[in-house]
Amino acid sequence: MYKFNQIEKLIQNNISLIKQTEIIKIKDAKDRYLAESIYSKIDIPPNNNAAVDGYLFNYKSLISDPLKKYQVVSEVHAGEENIKVYSSKSVVKISTGAYLPKNFDTLIMEEDFNVKDKIISLKKIAIKKWMNIRKKGEDIKKKQKVFSSGHFLRPQDIGMLSSLGYKEVKVVRKIKVGILSNGNELLEPGKKKSTKKIYDSNRYILNSFLDKKSITVIDYGIVKDDFHKIEEKIKVLKNKCDTILISGGASAGSKDYVVKIIKKIGVLKFWKVSIKPGRPFGFGILKGRKPILILPGNPVACFVIFFLFGKIVLNYLQSETIFKLNYFLVKSNFSMKKKLGREEFLRGRLVIRNGIMYVDKYRKQGAGILNSLVWSNGLIRLKSNETFIKKNSMLEFYPFDR
Repeated sequence: MYKFNQIEKLIQNNISLIKQTEIIKIKDAKDRYLAESIYSKIDIPPNNNAAVDGYLFNYKSLISDPLKKYQVVSEVHAGEENIKVYSSKSVVKISTGAYLPKNFDTLIMEEDFNVKDKIISLKKIAIKKWMNIRKKGEDIKKKQKVFSSGHFLRPQDIGMLSSLGYKEVKVVRKIKVGILSNGNELLEPGKKKSTKKIYDSNRYILNSFLDKKSITVIDYGIVKDDFHKIEEKIKVLKNKCDTILISGGASAGSKDYVVKIIKKIGVLKFWKVSIKPGRPFGFGILKGRKPILILPGNPVACFVIFFLFGKIVLNYLQSETIFKLNYFLVKSNFSMKKKLGREEFLRGRLVIRNGIMYVDKYRKQGAGILNSLVWSNGLIRLKSNETFIKKNSMLEFYPFDR
């Protein structure tokens, strides 16, 4: 069976980047992937400007003046374009963001002065040349590469694009993701059910994961345990989508047909992994290099596997940049035995005690206990070579997105 680190590399090596692009307005570009590298056409800031409200000086004149008492000759505000030229011995009041007039290179904050009868007296402070001044191009220099092609655009990136003067950008076109649930026991939420049926939660979990501006979801609902019906729906989705997510039908039962169908109409790259929850996870490639993820039917296992590996598929369809899930180390607030040779991902919740961060695990870790995910705020990774977790052990914690 494939292990955690092997799966990531195998998926990456079998995904083809989508080449089609589109040009969109930057206000619509959050959660999209750049299809071009971005270079700055300007310096940011375009001129030396004030980082604080205060008084401007010429450094040489300032340090050579023993009295440190001054009369302010003028005031400069942010947004003013026609700025006068002043003598290097002058003192000018300036507001945050205003451009510096010539002959000035030192800015001292207002609170470092005593003011009396329009005369300002400098308190005893350390003075450095260029203090409290943002220099031209300090943030971004003209012709500097700001983003590489394939970059995933976040809110702060949209702010940078707008500050560079970009109104539109070229991005990878939206990807189409088909989702499908399989199982005779499944019903749509809201329908009347018997005790033998369960409501389908997996498609709604996946829909929520896929609720991004870079993705169009094609939801094909629930398909019963019928070989030909499942095969037909997968074929239809293959022609409409860039990738397919199917949950259920991945085990080895007599009515679990999905793996057999993938072997018939495509190539099954792997099936069954050394991960708990999520052992029956599979991955295949259909004609046209369309990846298909075979997700476990148990809702917790479906969530965990998509959280760990579904995002990798979505990333490499839209970008060649290396994708890694974020995690950090935290002390365990529990002890437990563990089976050797298998990765486990427990549902955990962070707690802070006496200023130290710990993680608790949910009391029951079954693959069908959806409340364990509701209770938790991330996954705790237990590595395959571990057999016993001691309290206060340092563990990897993978936080859920807010």
